[in-house]
Amino acid sequence: RCAVLMVQREFALRLCAKPGDELYCRLTVNTQLLARVDHLMKVSKNSFRPPPKVDSSVVRIEPRNPKPNVNFVEWDGLVRLCFGRKNKTLPAIFNTKLVLKLLEDNLKTHCALMGKPVPDRPVKDIVADVLRATG
Repeated sequence: RCAVLMVQREFALRLCAKPGDELYCRLTVNTQLLARVDHLMKVSKNSFRPPPKVDSSVVRIEPRNPKPNVNFVEWDGLVRLCFGRKNKTLPAIFNTKLVLKLLEDNLKTHCALMGKPVPDRPVKDIVADVLRATG
């Protein structure tokens, strides 16, 4: 089961972008988490009468089966953080006071819900270790 859609070219390129591409964005990450997206063809604006102002593309979207085991509210919150500031790097984003406070509060809540003790290490150190380990 899949959907074949004609959309504006820029939107199609955002759906199909790869990490590192200029058009890679939150839309790309969330779409590709839930579905496989393929760019099938470009459709020129001259194919229509009257011609629109933009080119179009045809994309194929196939839902992933099974769906990833992800809490989508938490996932979207993380992706919003990562893509909230266009020119900021991930270490810069995750070392702001606001984000560190948010992560600390979430860690405390998670530990309480799971019946686990809160780690003695500062959240800033945990974040630094994760960022170092993942490159």
